[in-house]
Amino acid sequence: MKPSQLVQVVPPGIYKHPENPRQDPQGWYGEETLDVEAVHGMAPAAKIVYVGAPNDRQDLDAALNHVVDQHLAQIVTNSYGFPTTELLPPGFVLPVEDTLIQAAIEGIGVYFASGDNGDESSLFGFPTTDWPASSPWVTAVGGTSLGISSSNTRAVETGWGTSTYNCNSTTLVCTRAGWLYGAGGGVSVLFAEPLYQQQAGLTLGGRGVPDVAALGDPQTGLLVGQTQTFPDGTYYDEYRIGGTSLSSPIFAGLMALADQKAGHPHGFANPLFYDNPAAFYDVLPVKTAVARRNFNNGVDASAGTSDFLRTFDDYSGSKSQHTNGGWDNVTGLGTPGVSFLSLIGK
Repeated sequence: MKPSQLVQVVPPGIYKHPENPRQDPQGWYGEETLDVEAVHGMAPAAKIVYVGAPNDRQDLDAALNHVVDQHLAQIVTNSYGFPTTELLPPGFVLPVEDTLIQAAIEGIGVYFASGDNGDESSLFGFPTTDWPASSPWVTAVGGTSLGISSSNTRAVETGWGTSTYNCNSTTLVCTRAGWLYGAGGGVSVLFAEPLYQQQAGLTLGGRGVPDVAALGDPQTGLLVGQTQTFPDGTYYDEYRIGGTSLSSPIFAGLMALADQKAGHPHGFANPLFYDNPAAFYDVLPVKTAVARRNFNNGVDASAGTSDFLRTFDDYSGSKSQHTNGGWDNVTGLGTPGVSFLSLIGK
């Protein structure tokens, strides 16, 4: 990436608010690296504006508002969210919704990760969507598990939902340890079903999440690289990362290509997406698994290794979700297909 392609807008000085302390940057550097590298990987010529916030609370909303108010970008990708939207104070939700409506009016497309904990029922005991992904004014991006063949073609793609199994490498017996994670999705109880979903023939009873999907499963995720400084020196490292935090910037990068092809920004594109289901690869259920061997110390084999199986398309811990033909609450309309740029990039 050329230095001129990346602009960083970060809070100056030291943030000392007693109730909202400055976020430890080590908690976010992986997310920041992932977002920038995923967008750049999809759209190598795009100009990227990274906008930071001093902490992971309401200052994130202030950062989003700054992007929209100053029209710093025509596509915005966000990899954060809040579960149980219906329990958030209305005074917290309304200002963000106003920002999202302003973005749509200004021709800015806002994309949000749908979440990484399925329907959240494993945490709260009932299914709920994450917000702002559940806002009718954003494009919610779900996640898939993706397998690529040796000839760089799609070997398998299905919804991202994962259980883990501990395996004995001698007997080859694997025992289920539990459900881990998966792409967020469901039906909002706060927001009504938007017209673009109704006109697509959906009868959901509320805002359905997600709208679209892209690669998200950490088992099949993206290799990112970054330079980190440790007490004994500075090192460059590469590692695999995923989640719908990967899905959202991947899709945003593809939309940058669609904007480039069309010669104009698409802005809030949900009505266009639902009018063109043929632009998407319909992700279907495929029950399969991937084997992995982990370093016990997370660094090397000096402390031994452990073997696991991780499943695809598994919602045993998120029972309201299913990958089906057509729109579903894991992958939405699907992932961009071979005709995506010809149908959407116009």
